[in-house]
Amino acid sequence: LDPQCLAIDSIARRAITADPNWNGGDYYAEDRARPDQGLGLARQLGHVMYLSKASMADKFGRRSAVRGGSAGGDLFPADPGAAFFPYRDVESYLDYQAESFVDRFDANSYLYLTRAMDDYDLAEGYESDAAALGAFEGEALLLSFTGDWHFTTEQSEALAEAFRGSEVPVAHHVVDSDHGHDAFLVEPERVGPPLRDFLSEGVEGKAVSDTAAEDEDVGESEYAPVHNSLFSG
Repeated sequence: LDPQCLAIDSIARRAITADPNWNGGDYYAEDRARPDQGLGLARQLGHVMYLSKASMADKFGRRSAVRGGSAGGDLFPADPGAAFFPYRDVESYLDYQAESFVDRFDANSYLYLTRAMDDYDLAEGYESDAAALGAFEGEALLLSFTGDWHFTTEQSEALAEAFRGSEVPVAHHVVDSDHGHDAFLVEPERVGPPLRDFLSEGVEGKAVSDTAAEDEDVGESEYAPVHNSLFSG
């Protein structure tokens, strides 16, 4: 993960540990409340990471939603100023995601899983990514999405170059999509054909494309990330 995503993950973890109900991770007794507010905030940050600016604009815009008993439903209390301002559609979506998530996930598990994700480094113990991939036998398909700023096309291209440096047959197939990190869920019809053909024919599959071949004609700008920051203009 890049520093921006590492930063957001760290804020998400602090939302959990700052919840008084986290209690140092000891909240499992029947008479203890769970750190649902902290976990809910962490999940909301996660969903912002999974979407792109374009997909959020299309999905929510600045539309208002129907306000329930409080601005944040049952999980988050409304601030005093909430009655004077619109409750946005995007807020309603995030509140729903938070409330449904805390019913099925554990806060301590979230802490450990995000730290494991953040700490993963392919090249750890090696001089480079290419050296780490040196023992790999087989072919590789990398799928990336232009609107994904969680794992960008630029990062996938760097990994593809590492495979090429180890002389591993690889294809980096870029899907032009504004649906962010969730594109593989929203547009399975864009993912299925290259994956199907790769499994049956390898990197030479009919529906499989590769940036190495395309770069000769279209240049790097055609597959560089278009939403590498949520906060860019």
